[in-house]
Amino acid sequence: MSSDPITQLILAIFRANSRLVLRGDQLTAPLGLTSARWQVLGSVSEAGSARSVSELARDLGVSRQGVQRIVGELVTEGTLGYRPNPRHKRARLVVFTAEGHRLYDRAMAVQAPWARSLAENLTPEQITSVTIALGVLTSRLEEELEATRTTAAE
Repeated sequence: MSSDPITQLILAIFRANSRLVLRGDQLTAPLGLTSARWQVLGSVSEAGSARSVSELARDLGVSRQGVQRIVGELVTEGTLGYRPNPRHKRARLVVFTAEGHRLYDRAMAVQAPWARSLAENLTPEQITSVTIALGVLTSRLEEELEATRTTAAE
């Protein structure tokens, strides 16, 4: 086991992420959702305005193709819809349907008590500190990824 603090943090993030996904799947399965679908719905909700699939994928840090597949399924099921994008003819904007709003609200109603239970042994200061640290780490990773894309394009 490495004693390097950043390696320990990375391993802890990997472990936490896998458990978050598994538990998210359990929590949302009765609603017909998976963690991946829930994340896409969350990104649509948090955006505050209609966004393209590419914008949602960038927000989530995942592939456009994966988000397109999930959005397509959710559109077929009536949870999400498309509307024209005035800035781009082919990249339609993703929006909630009325059913999508209801489904997301139900998922968040399940999430709220679960999230509170996760925080029981953490102080607000600890939560804030971890959130800030993860934000810094995420920004650094995004810089590295962008630099790699730029280098690959040259």
